[in-house]
Amino acid sequence: MKKTVVLRIVFAALLFISIASFGLYIVLQSQNIATRPGNYGTSSTERKYNILVTGTPGSEAFVRQVYRGAQSTAQKYNCSIELYVPESLNSNINFQKIFDYASYVEPDGLIAFIPEGTTNLTAPLYNDDTNIPLVAVGQYVSELPQISFIGINFSELGRIIGNEIVSFTGGKGNICILYSDIQKNQSYSMLMNELLKITDAKKNIKIETLRLTADKNTSEFDLFRQRLSGASPYDFVVSLSEENTVLAAQTITEINQTNKSGIIGLSEGAESRAYYEKEIINELIIINSLEIGVRAVEEIFNYKNTGIADRHIVAGIDILKRGRK
Repeated sequence: MKKTVVLRIVFAALLFISIASFGLYIVLQSQNIATRPGNYGTSSTERKYNILVTGTPGSEAFVRQVYRGAQSTAQKYNCSIELYVPESLNSNINFQKIFDYASYVEPDGLIAFIPEGTTNLTAPLYNDDTNIPLVAVGQYVSELPQISFIGINFSELGRIIGNEIVSFTGGKGNICILYSDIQKNQSYSMLMNELLKITDAKKNIKIETLRLTADKNTSEFDLFRQRLSGASPYDFVVSLSEENTVLAAQTITEINQTNKSGIIGLSEGAESRAYYEKEIINELIIINSLEIGVRAVEEIFNYKNTGIADRHIVAGIDILKRGRK
């Protein structure tokens, strides 16, 4: 009888301890959840603020570099940096869907690369219909309530590329300029106008433009390959995107023309940098996307702390180059 009473007491004590421990766990978890801003799952528990970096699949290489730059500031501002690029085979998806996603997750700040030609956008909002602080990169959209815009001075970029062509060719040679479909816009026109002002002054520089995409099964790509391997190959290939810089390097390597045709390429990612390190690319003109990421986070927190941000910032341009082989 006594043994039964003792067992009942021990069981009751263990049951009480278990209930008390579970109750304490629930209280602690509730306090933890209450301090989380936004809706980012476990990554948000590590930092006080959350910043979202986003863009379209067609700009992913550039957006990832911006993300890396933003990440470098995470500890300084006690924030987590999230990257969101929709998975899609179509590089030109509806950008409004990206803003809708931002409204859904409600970050403390948004850094968005907006492609050229994007219009009719509704700004991302919190549940209380206030604007999510937005730093726009790429195209300036006047109707968007953005706290800051970080853009490229395409006229200056055109002058830089034009001067580099003259410098590398010595003022003479056959040049092929590669561009993509999405670059046939006002920014492309500004760049080419300034570039041609410089090269046209050199009567012995011949410029040919060629549209290329990532698809090698096109007549344009066949023409590019034929001209590179022909009797009078291009002296220099000038590429206006990361993708075409890599494509030019791959093609020139495949047909063993690295000693005949040089490459000046716009770089927005690590792959073109790798070809430069292998000495296949002569020069990289780099939009400093890492710096863009750093500056964008700085402006978000300037705005949060003071209500003021730098409205318009020009992205930096760096140049890596080596001489002709």
